[in-house]
Amino acid sequence: METFDAIVVGLGAHGSAAAASLARRGQRVLGLERFGPGESLGSSGGWSRMIRIAHFEHPWLVPLAEASWDRWLDLERETSRALLTTTGGLYGGPAGSSIVAGAQASAGGHRVTHEVLDAAEIHRRWPILEPASDTVAVLEDRAGTIRIDRALDAYREVARRAGGILSYGRRVVDWRPAAGGGFEVETDDERVVGGSHLVLAAGPWIGELVPDLRLPLTVEREVPMWFRPTVDPASVGADRLPIWVLRDGDTMFYGIPHDPELGLKVSIHHWGTFVDPDMVARAVGDAEVGRVRTFLQRRMPLADGPLANAKVCLYTNTPDGTFVIDRHPAAPGVAFASACSGHGFKFAPVIGDILADLVTTGSTDWPIEAFRADRFAAAPT
Repeated sequence: METFDAIVVGLGAHGSAAAASLARRGQRVLGLERFGPGESLGSSGGWSRMIRIAHFEHPWLVPLAEASWDRWLDLERETSRALLTTTGGLYGGPAGSSIVAGAQASAGGHRVTHEVLDAAEIHRRWPILEPASDTVAVLEDRAGTIRIDRALDAYREVARRAGGILSYGRRVVDWRPAAGGGFEVETDDERVVGGSHLVLAAGPWIGELVPDLRLPLTVEREVPMWFRPTVDPASVGADRLPIWVLRDGDTMFYGIPHDPELGLKVSIHHWGTFVDPDMVARAVGDAEVGRVRTFLQRRMPLADGPLANAKVCLYTNTPDGTFVIDRHPAAPGVAFASACSGHGFKFAPVIGDILADLVTTGSTDWPIEAFRADRFAAAPT
């Protein structure tokens, strides 16, 4: 049986970051991924994700977001790849709504540079946006986009350059403590490998790998879309938009600035369609596109042009909308992460380091009490 210092199961955002972090520490790493590199069947597919400092969901995440921002820049320098684009970030809705209150608490409580804009000012700066007249929004400077295909390639490069082996098309079906110490991992090709440390970062499939913990997770089907504006994007500010999240009625819509190659990304944050990750409808229906077009016609009519692309990805949610990052209570050399509840990609540099800390030293200096799995001990199963 071939053995390694560390085995990482799942090579999406957090698994790839953990593999790189472990490899930087001199660990001989094996990464196992059930799909291929760059796949879009889990939560790390596509081309772009937001990075934002002012977290309206959980203001206490600001320090981790700031550290992640700096580490993305470090990864750019380490690999000579352009990953992060600064755009600013706009988060709005009716005055007093949770998104506005949360963004103000997040920015104000952590001295994040920001402004508060009304609907008229939003439209003046970015004419493509026509928010409801009662809209109030927080605009922060330090927010933007991450080119995720390049980011994952960068982490894989770091891991391989340090001697890591990344193996694709191999689904992990079991793991167990080894008789002589460490762990054995079995894949669906009936091969068994051994490791001293084990990281489980299987995204929507994490429940299959830690069934004894009975994590109360739900997997949600998401449909990001890209549109071609009906006019020159530059003429209406579509090319210089901030990333944005706007509550319109009971729904949160979000968008990423126009990209000449990809188009203007607009979609819904939490579609509310819950699925089995192995039985996901991958085709995007006309009704789904129509739901986003209804928003465009109301709030971004000049963006309501041809649909350039649409994909399906998955959110893995917890009841409290934040992450699960922890050591396995019955196997101290095992750490796992998942359930990012729709806002976890940006934290990959820090989460990768946390996972590497947990499996190699048993602890981490990062504050992760709010992410521990045992917070769900009393949750219904």
